[in-house]
Amino acid sequence: MSMRCWTTGTALSSRAMFGHDLRPKRSAPTSRPAVIKAMTMTSRQFNLLLLGAAGIILMASPASAQIGRGDAPVEITSKQAQYLQSEGRVVYSGDVVATQADGRITSDRLTMVCTKTRPAAGEDAACEAMEELIAEGSVLYSAPEVKIRGDRAVYDSPSDTITITGDVILSRGTEGVVRGTQVVYKVAEGRTIITAGSNRVTSIFTPASKRDPAAPATTTPRPN
Repeated sequence: MSMRCWTTGTALSSRAMFGHDLRPKRSAPTSRPAVIKAMTMTSRQFNLLLLGAAGIILMASPASAQIGRGDAPVEITSKQAQYLQSEGRVVYSGDVVATQADGRITSDRLTMVCTKTRPAAGEDAACEAMEELIAEGSVLYSAPEVKIRGDRAVYDSPSDTITITGDVILSRGTEGVVRGTQVVYKVAEGRTIITAGSNRVTSIFTPASKRDPAAPATTTPRPN
């Protein structure tokens, strides 16, 4: 099964299907180049919907290997996107947001690396499935149980992990904050591994109140 991909926008409207050649059909010679090696699209509301991704990406564990849990499609929005078919990459820039089920990555720039089909003679390889996401600049990964900030994040589909590096800050609800230089987050397990290089991992926790201050005090009745 190939992964289909639609692109839509307010300033322009275009459709692209991964697994198919995006180059224009050859016609009578003109003054314009016959082959388009990269397609650039700019729009305030550029949407890339990776339909069928779960069935392709998640061969080993169909319910978990994405940036969020479940098998919902991945939606990526940005101000600009460039599809480099020969390299098997899609590069997004400007207020990038990638969302899948309950997982969300925001960044200044995002590169999607995909596996490629074996091309026919004289043809460029076509994108088949998402293999890796690379987020750079003001990175924030959000899920219901965790938020992780950093400078760079790499989602690896085969291992179903997100590795966030730089000045990393991890928080889990009201439990506290942990700082380090690298966090490896296991998406399906919700497990994190934090390191700080030559420094030490810093954790700050706020102790929970022993009793809700708003709750009325209880009294023990005295026996008659």
